[in-house]
Amino acid sequence: MYHLTKTFAEQVSVAAYLNDVFYILASLGAFLVIVAITLIDGGLVNPKHLVDTICQKMIAAFVAGASCLIAGFAIWNTQFYEALGIPGPLMQSLSDWWLFGPNMNSYGHNLDPAAVPGAEVQQIFIVFFFAYAGVIGAFIHGMGLGRIKPVACYILSAVAGGLLMPIMVYLTWGPVSPLTNNGLHDFVGAFSLYMFIGIWGLILAWRLGPRIASTHGFNGHMLGSGAFALMMAIPLFVMGCGFLEPGVGYFGITNTTSGLGVVFVNVYVAFAAGALSGGVIAYRKHKPIYIFLGPIAGYISCTALFDIAAPWECAIAAAIGPWLMRLVAHFMTKLDLDDQKIVPLALGPSILSALLAGIVGSGTAAGGMTGGIAGFEMQHAHITFWMQCVGVLVTVLIAGGSGLILVFALEKTIGLRVPRTIEQDGLDAWYWNEWRKSRKMRVSPLASPDYKGKESVQA
Repeated sequence: MYHLTKTFAEQVSVAAYLNDVFYILASLGAFLVIVAITLIDGGLVNPKHLVDTICQKMIAAFVAGASCLIAGFAIWNTQFYEALGIPGPLMQSLSDWWLFGPNMNSYGHNLDPAAVPGAEVQQIFIVFFFAYAGVIGAFIHGMGLGRIKPVACYILSAVAGGLLMPIMVYLTWGPVSPLTNNGLHDFVGAFSLYMFIGIWGLILAWRLGPRIASTHGFNGHMLGSGAFALMMAIPLFVMGCGFLEPGVGYFGITNTTSGLGVVFVNVYVAFAAGALSGGVIAYRKHKPIYIFLGPIAGYISCTALFDIAAPWECAIAAAIGPWLMRLVAHFMTKLDLDDQKIVPLALGPSILSALLAGIVGSGTAAGGMTGGIAGFEMQHAHITFWMQCVGVLVTVLIAGGSGLILVFALEKTIGLRVPRTIEQDGLDAWYWNEWRKSRKMRVSPLASPDYKGKESVQA
């Protein structure tokens, strides 16, 4: 720790601590999302992969989160240094806010508020980013449920959490990000989280190929428990995607004028509308997964506009979400792409949300910050449909380009998918049973991905 002696009263005021608690709850909500995703995937995987699913997902989440801790917040924070006219904004932000930087390693009350306003809030927000990256790591594991190699999963999680997510949030999420400052709007992470993982999921589903039919599974108890846990976590997570200014009000992350109460109402309206649409689909198709995930599809369909939409507008958007989920799932099946969860749930609804934000919020003042230099004045920008389209294109290019490069590189080097025999026997038996101690047993000819014979290995 950097040992400083002077205490600044502004950093320890009641208002400062109110903000601290607010973002601590938001960070806990983001971490609870990882727990919920684990339960959901546990309900969708064959029991013989269950222990590995929990273990691999936990490690993937922490790999992504730990990678983000190194410099993820500093990359995102660069936008504020640019808006304040600080020379060399990227290098200065990295110097101040990387894992070994002074702002991360000093007690908040010792930091001068003139240089580091709301120091403890910013430090707590680092944990929010840690959990945000962890959610991406958990989703990446879910893209290859029951068949992705652990090392490949961890490499993808590290790159996504430590580099690509910070770059995406720097570009699309924040009051003075390059695209926000020109009229782009996002609130929860339609671009940097849901659209990003939807595109990566599509690429991985293509390159991994379908699961062996006998390894599919469904546990409605775990899936339902995960869905309810996710609906408990999401409102806390969503609240943290804005600025709480005691005595002034609540603003969306792009500095849109908003209200904490309306945002909270909007989240539950989205759950309800998504649940009702999902229920219709579930009963028509005899697929209970749409009851469990319908509310989540409704929520994702509103992620870009919770802070600028009225409840009735969120209800309409959310009601469309499960039908988009169903449509994407139908095309995934037609193309023999094995993913009925991440791509259908995230890709279509997130694009819908991004585009609707440009319609619902067209002309709404946003962007900029108090004290910003020319070109970064508070609410100087205005949301436009055109910039929402630009945001979708930028996300497709970055997520698609990086996903293709990384996935093909891993495929040609260490490989993406576990051997067929390991998948057939179950990842638990191969990775987590103590009787299988010999390394030689794991390189049996029967474990070759090209082996077409009997899918069993004698212990």
